Amino acid sequence: MKIALVALNAKYVHSNLAVFDLEAYTKKRIVEEIGSLDGFELIVKEYTINHNLDAIMQSIYKEKADVLAFSCYIWNISEILTICRDIKKVSPMTDIWLGGPEVSYDSEKLLGEHEYIDGVICGEGEATVYELVKLYCENGNDIPDEKLDYVKGIAYRKTDGCISKTMERSLISMDDIPFIYEDLNRFENKILYYESSRGCPFSCSYCLSSIDKSVRFRNLTLVKNEISFFMKNMVRQVKFIDRTFNCDRERARQIWRYIQENDNGFTNYHFEISADLIGDEDISIFKKMRPGLIQLEIGLQSTNKVTIEEIRRVMDIERLKKNMLTIRKMGNIHQHLDLIAGLPYENYDSFVDSFNRAYSMKPNQLQLGFLKVLKGSYMEKKAMEYGLIYSEYEPYEVLATKWVSYDEILKLKQVEEMVEVYYNSDQFEHVLPYLGIFFDTPFEMFERLGNYYEEQDLFGIGFKREARYEVLRSFFSKNVSSDKKCGVLYRLADKKSDDSIYKQDKSIGELADVIFDNLLSFDYYCRENVKNRPSWSKSVPISKEDYNNFFKQGGTDELSLMRKGYDSKQASRAMHIEVVNAASLKWINDDMEGYNLSCNDSILTDELPIDKDNIRYVVYDYEKRNPLSGDADYTIITHL
Repeated sequence: MKIALVALNAKYVHSNLAVFDLEAYTKKRIVEEIGSLDGFELIVKEYTINHNLDAIMQSIYKEKADVLAFSCYIWNISEILTICRDIKKVSPMTDIWLGGPEVSYDSEKLLGEHEYIDGVICGEGEATVYELVKLYCENGNDIPDEKLDYVKGIAYRKTDGCISKTMERSLISMDDIPFIYEDLNRFENKILYYESSRGCPFSCSYCLSSIDKSVRFRNLTLVKNEISFFMKNMVRQVKFIDRTFNCDRERARQIWRYIQENDNGFTNYHFEISADLIGDEDISIFKKMRPGLIQLEIGLQSTNKVTIEEIRRVMDIERLKKNMLTIRKMGNIHQHLDLIAGLPYENYDSFVDSFNRAYSMKPNQLQLGFLKVLKGSYMEKKAMEYGLIYSEYEPYEVLATKWVSYDEILKLKQVEEMVEVYYNSDQFEHVLPYLGIFFDTPFEMFERLGNYYEEQDLFGIGFKREARYEVLRSFFSKNVSSDKKCGVLYRLADKKSDDSIYKQDKSIGELADVIFDNLLSFDYYCRENVKNRPSWSKSVPISKEDYNNFFKQGGTDELSLMRKGYDSKQASRAMHIEVVNAASLKWINDDMEGYNLSCNDSILTDELPIDKDNIRYVVYDYEKRNPLSGDADYTIITHL
């Protein structure tokens, strides 16, 4: 008897924790009860949805398995059903089972619509798969209906063609699931997913985890031992898939402290958390962490109080913001913040406010997502009441609601793409805050940028490396007037002036352009180790003689190459030098202080430097990069 557990992942670097858990748990139980694995073969087959489906089908067919069990999610169900349909045609005696969140809540309907599927594993699968495997080993592919009726947690097609669903299965202990990563060769070049708890204490209406409100934790000693294994084996990244990792704050704190105290200097850990649950003790642990040791994913979803109450979330938004800003200032932890468009009682203007408030929390990434109406969720039950119009096909994304139209959803789609390209890419970290000061709100900036892309027919284009920078330069030039540039820079310098003076002082408007071009170039060179000059650069290039002398002489008093650990040849390969105007340094040195300034803000600064020839030099070091953004290390010096 040969049984194959099959996974179609979204990307090659992903691994499917579920199928490996099923394999490990089943083999462990069979050895415990029978004492041997003789008589059956249980294998795991992983593919990606980007593979050719016909090639996947052929590969699975060639395994000649008696039973196939597929792990089904929102991102792979269509591909899996296509593959299963064809496999059944060429191998009709192969039993096909589906499991996973995408099929658990409408299993009988699915079986009724797809006659080539023999059964569905509903809910948690470890114990169920074990019992099914045991029955197949004892009976082959002709398991009597009366025996299947005793397997809890399944729906299946009976001999007479009728569909039967058995009783719900009780949940197992997390400690009974074997550790699957003993043989790391199976996971080479993959992100490793790790589960230290299941379930969630919260009841968010859009989430399937809200159905099971209980939380089960894996023994803390086991967790620490398994983290130690990752450390010893220099695993690159471990993603904890716990729905709310810090719902038990003391337990989370112990794990974070263990990771910090035993850091191997290499492994990164990802956690989904509630940021408002972070306390002073957590912050003190975070402060000691190596940059890049952990990253945090935070679900904000909305800041509309009525919406938050309706979707049954509980959170202290001001505390969440305070904690995020504190962590941001530390500069050693990547923070990912989630928003969801299309939630109940959230109209376009309300979502704009949620976006601007989220932006003010300074996440490293801001995910603007759209509501997915998941099968079995409370949101699905309320769909008619909310006037939810959503796609019939996965990922069941919202198209409109009582509060937001499809036209408005399309506008938000444009904003989403602009946020992905210009904010989440980390490639415009300094020029973007500067650009933002010329618009009333961050959302307006991205909305106007999206409109510009549409006007210029730029969506859907495969851009070359410099092109995104050039488009942003063109947008600034065409969407920010000279008067606006003068007015904003005067206000930032706390100069008391009126519009007539702004118009007269062309040098201020020119300075605004110089700063933009300098910051655009700065971001470009931080990311790209290139020697050519970008098209927008107007600064006078450094002479070849001065450039070479800097390296031959071992740098300067301000920047000694020896102290950096380089000889002159190593430095010339690892480093690049560019000119920058001194007026640009505020947005380079102040860690994005211009983040949320609007044209009506006034901040007290030193006198505005208006000398366009007041220059400095930036020395980029590409051998040393920021572990959070990937930007090159840099040093600003006054002379070569």
